[in-house]
Amino acid sequence: MANNFFDNAGNPRARKLQSFVQPVDVNYAATYKGVAMKTIYFVLVMCAGIAAFFYVDAFYTARNGVTAALQMESIIFYVLLLVTLIASIVAAFAPKTVPVTGSIYAGGMGFCLSLVSMLYAKQFKGIIVEALVLTVLTVGVLTLLYSKGVRVGGRLKTACLTAIMASLLGGAIFGIVYIVAPNSPIIQSIVNINNGPVGILFAAIGVFIAAVLLMCDFDTVTQTVEYGLPEEYEWYASYSLIVGVIYLYLKILRLLAKAQANRR
Repeated sequence: MANNFFDNAGNPRARKLQSFVQPVDVNYAATYKGVAMKTIYFVLVMCAGIAAFFYVDAFYTARNGVTAALQMESIIFYVLLLVTLIASIVAAFAPKTVPVTGSIYAGGMGFCLSLVSMLYAKQFKGIIVEALVLTVLTVGVLTLLYSKGVRVGGRLKTACLTAIMASLLGGAIFGIVYIVAPNSPIIQSIVNINNGPVGILFAAIGVFIAAVLLMCDFDTVTQTVEYGLPEEYEWYASYSLIVGVIYLYLKILRLLAKAQANRR
């Protein structure tokens, strides 16, 4: 049964977990309760990261002022961004490390998301509340659709993953060109296009892709339990959900920022 799961799932995250496939005692198989509890754990770790951000912000603001606090937060941000990137890569290639690497990712992203959200909030009034509400509503709607039998096809999954890879490659190329020639006509053209209606369209597509990938995560959780994978897999299923929700929040935040900027 488990082998059929990996043959037919069409989910790249699921295929990475073949190391878990082995005869499993029913008492040690993955359960929805186990996934839920581990998801709550990751949420609490992320909340700890958020609390750490507010502590650092209050501490350095009180002692050295807002500018110094932002400088320190930025340094911590880039360090944690690198650490979480490494943790996510390790988790992808060694799923059994997720209890540790997933915790590092959740805590680090809690801090990083707090800084990003604060910077957006300084530019766009009320955007954080809007982003949080829309994220919760979107997750709720996706959950309802999934419970009604709506599933993501293999071709759409592949298209979304291809789009993400293309955007990452394009972003890397843009970053390199920006460093070399920040005032070049091509850079200015891309910036102007990105700040207009086309930018809003791309941001909306980003939200759609994030929603599709989150549906894939729901599918992963379901298959984890229904195909009787070992309970260790609960960690990876929970971690995938957290990654998916964080990605969705960031995409919604970006879409709202684009929309508000174009209304000015």
